[in-house]
Amino acid sequence: MSLRLRLTLFYVLFLGLVLGLWGLGLHFGVKASLYQALDASLQDALLLARPLVNQEDHRAFLGEGEALKDLPPDLALFLFQGGRLVDRAGPILSPPQPATGCWTARKVRFCGSQVEGLQLVAGRPLEWVDAALDRLDRVLQFSLPAAVFLAFLGGYALAGRALAPLDRVTRRALELAQRPDPKGRLPEHGAKDEVFRLARAQNLLLEALEGYLEKEKRFLQNAAHELRTPLAALVGRLEQALEQDPIPTAPVERAKEAAFDLWRLVERLLLLSRAERALTQEEVDFLGVVLEALEEVERGGKVLELQLPQAPCRLSGDPLLLKALVRNLLENAFKFARNRVRVSLSCEGVLELAVEDDGAGVPWGERERIFEAFHQASPAHRAQGSGLGLALVRRVAEAHGGMAGVEESVLGGARFFVRFP
Repeated sequence: MSLRLRLTLFYVLFLGLVLGLWGLGLHFGVKASLYQALDASLQDALLLARPLVNQEDHRAFLGEGEALKDLPPDLALFLFQGGRLVDRAGPILSPPQPATGCWTARKVRFCGSQVEGLQLVAGRPLEWVDAALDRLDRVLQFSLPAAVFLAFLGGYALAGRALAPLDRVTRRALELAQRPDPKGRLPEHGAKDEVFRLARAQNLLLEALEGYLEKEKRFLQNAAHELRTPLAALVGRLEQALEQDPIPTAPVERAKEAAFDLWRLVERLLLLSRAERALTQEEVDFLGVVLEALEEVERGGKVLELQLPQAPCRLSGDPLLLKALVRNLLENAFKFARNRVRVSLSCEGVLELAVEDDGAGVPWGERERIFEAFHQASPAHRAQGSGLGLALVRRVAEAHGGMAGVEESVLGGARFFVRFP
């Protein structure tokens, strides 16, 4: 259930409770007012009937008079002497018990008073009071649900309007989560309310993270750049030393290999740093990039199978990074393949490059982690690489609006693929 609907239901339930209590209060308030009006009319009737009470020969009775014609037609008068009914006038057939004040009995309202030692009681039926209350209840039974329904519609619309800035902030946050952008920020609307403060706090956090990432990138770039030149010189001097000595010694060979691996690590760090900055956008023949990378990669005597299109595959992007992507995929496949590597390229609808091998494959739980920098799936992987190659593949693919992944290959090993729109 959405927050918008929960808020609407909460306020509607609260409003329904308030309206219900208000309806009960109105019902009993109107009922009390009607009884007060009825009692007032009965008291007035008693005042008008006082002069009509006569006593002759020790017998009391209600005399005739014009006052009786002014009384309501449904009103009745009862005269008691010594607790016994001695005379009556009006349509009510059931006489009450003589008493003073006002009371209700058998759906009739009575009021009584003392008149010269006699008890005079006036009564009126409660039919018109009950009819008025029934009409009021019917109005409330229709109007209160209608008011609650209209409140639900209005509350839902107002809640949507109130939560619209929060929804925009959420959508923008999801966009940044799916397509990370260090420069991206959440929208801050004009009203200085809770949503504004939330968006502002998040933007301040994003700015702090951006500054931290920029510092890390600059450090990485500067460190890699500073190491690049002395490492290249070291590799060159080791090669020169090997050329001067007709019998290469094993320590020098190992030193050369270690220096060469370190130099390649620095190159990949530089490429990673470049993949996270603004890209060079050029029209690139991706098929040509794949063929060029195939010529440079050492196959180690393993069989290569190609499934390439005849026509060029055009792609807009950074040619240096795209070549590094292909080269890293190929090096990874030839490194872990037993005998065969298959490279396939498709340009129909979506450009997809797949590199498969017949090696040990990638465990299911490692298929996402191997694309993290400096992560290797096993000790054998750690012994054969730095853990930056596949991280570079994913970074370059995402920087070009694509994606990279791995799945099981029909050859028995792993099938690494990259897709570009």
